[in-house]
Amino acid sequence: MKIQPVIMSGGSGTRLWPMSRQNRPKQFLKLVTDKSMFQETVLRVSPEVDPNFEPPVVIAGAKHGPVITEEFRELDMVPGDIILEPCARNTAAVAAVASAWVARHDDDALILLMPADHHIPDGEGFRAAIAKAVKAAEDGYIAIFGIKPTRPHTGYGYIQTGEALSDSVYKAAAFREKPDRKTAEAYLADGRHYWNAGIFLFRASAMLEELKNHAPEIKSAAIAALDKSVMSGAAIRLDEDAFSPCPSNSLDYAVMEKTAKAAIVAPVDVGWTDIGSWSEVETQPQGRNVVVLGGAGNIIRTEGPLVAAAGVSDLIIIAVDDAVLVAPRDNAQAVREIVEELKKRGREDLL
Repeated sequence: MKIQPVIMSGGSGTRLWPMSRQNRPKQFLKLVTDKSMFQETVLRVSPEVDPNFEPPVVIAGAKHGPVITEEFRELDMVPGDIILEPCARNTAAVAAVASAWVARHDDDALILLMPADHHIPDGEGFRAAIAKAVKAAEDGYIAIFGIKPTRPHTGYGYIQTGEALSDSVYKAAAFREKPDRKTAEAYLADGRHYWNAGIFLFRASAMLEELKNHAPEIKSAAIAALDKSVMSGAAIRLDEDAFSPCPSNSLDYAVMEKTAKAAIVAPVDVGWTDIGSWSEVETQPQGRNVVVLGGAGNIIRTEGPLVAAAGVSDLIIIAVDDAVLVAPRDNAQAVREIVEELKKRGREDLL
């Protein structure tokens, strides 16, 4: 059975400021390889690597249509479609739009719904995990991918495995919020909890049914917005009047924590990370515009002036033409607070 990849590209990536900006958030940055994270996501699920995949569909923010078109052009690829949201309404609305779009052609088709800004170095292993999830998805389950935890991470949600359905596929027993350190250590020790990657495989009809049961307002608004959408250049623009009243909720809260049809593929051990902060970006080759004398463990990147660091360790130093970030590596989450402060000061030019 063919699988329709749908790439969610609505994130703002504020924790990777100052490189990540509203007009070019982190998924469009070359943080790990010589391609953007968005391009790496496209290539991971393209028909060229596996003929079971249809050309990817992208659902993104309204202002990113031209950027996405250029990203595909650089890859010499054509998307299945680009669907633009007039406003952000979280992942449940994206799932509803994706399911309604696919159901126009085949309501039993499988959808692989995934974020555009995750790093998965083992693409082959990822596709093998998808193959394991197919049977459950064909049987009406909404399968989510559980990443094998490597440390007691307190910034990720966790999923607990329940009854086995098939090889490496289980019913999802519980969804856990981001835990404290002690709880995360317990999850790691019991061997039944996995990081929630926010990647899903399901039939379009199954998702629409669960949305009808658990989040009918989201389903109705999304379908109405798609039905009233218009073509704008190479993209489909959802109708703003229909989409704006849509409740904003994550797919986990709206559906996965309520449905009896939640399944988990685990363990998925593919080197996954969501690169949620600068501390999760491996130190890159320094290049001619970075000079380091002594010290260790720094993350230093520049797209602007030369950066020279002498005798300092475990710092994040990020420089662009109009801003410089300096922070302890163990306090990378504070970047979001800086962005909030800039908003309070009305510095939209830096956002």
